[in-house]
Amino acid sequence: MTTSPADDTYAVGDAVPDPALDSLPAGTNLLLVGDGASGASDLLYRILAQAPRVSERVIIVTTEGDAGTVTRRYRTKLADPDSLEHLFVVDASLSGLARDTGPLSPTRVEAASSPADITGIGIGVTNHLRSIGTDRIRLGTVSLSPILEKLGAERTFAFFHVLTGRVRRAGHLGLFVVDPSRHEATHVDVLQSLTDGAFRFRQTEDGRTFRGEGTVDAVSDWTPLD
Repeated sequence: MTTSPADDTYAVGDAVPDPALDSLPAGTNLLLVGDGASGASDLLYRILAQAPRVSERVIIVTTEGDAGTVTRRYRTKLADPDSLEHLFVVDASLSGLARDTGPLSPTRVEAASSPADITGIGIGVTNHLRSIGTDRIRLGTVSLSPILEKLGAERTFAFFHVLTGRVRRAGHLGLFVVDPSRHEATHVDVLQSLTDGAFRFRQTEDGRTFRGEGTVDAVSDWTPLD
C-alpha cells in the first residue's frame, strides 16, 4: 500500500527494529559505522527500501561493488523486488567501462572512474537529481571508506561536507556507511561531526547489534539487527 508521507519526515517503517524510531526528519544525514559483517550496509538498504512504499526515489552511490551487485542486493530488501523504477545508481567502483548494471536499466546508472573521482561522483548525483523531478529522495553511499583511503582525510571531509550540505538544504535523507576498522578513530569522528547522528554496529556471539547517537539516540541500547 502506498501512502503519502509528511513533507518534513521520512518513514522508517519496519527497517529499524525498534519502535522508538519510526521516522527521520527531512534533511537528515546519518553515518552508519560498521564493518562488512556488522550489518551497517544491510540497515542502509533496509531504510532505502522503504522509499517506493511512499512514492520516493532512491540514489545509491557505490564505491566497491558495481551497479549490478548493489542493485541485486538492494532488491532483496524490497517488498516488490521487480519494481525498480524508483532506483538510480552512481557507480564509482573499479569495474571499468564494461559495467554490470544487473536488473537495472543502464539509463539509470551514472559512472565515475573510481572512488577517488569525487568530481565524477558529484556530477553523477547532480544528473540524477535533475532527472528525478521530486524532492523526496533517499541518498545512500556504500561506502565512504574507499574514498577516504584514496583521497585522505582533508579532501574526503571537504567532499562529504558538500554532499551532506546538499542533502540538508534540499530536505533529502542521506545515509553513509564507513568501516571504522579501516581508518583512524579521529577521522571517523570528524565524518560523524558533519552528520546529524550515527548508528554504530557491532557483532557478538549473540549476533549483530546496533545503537544510535545524535538524532537517532532513541535507539539508545544495543539492539539486535536480525
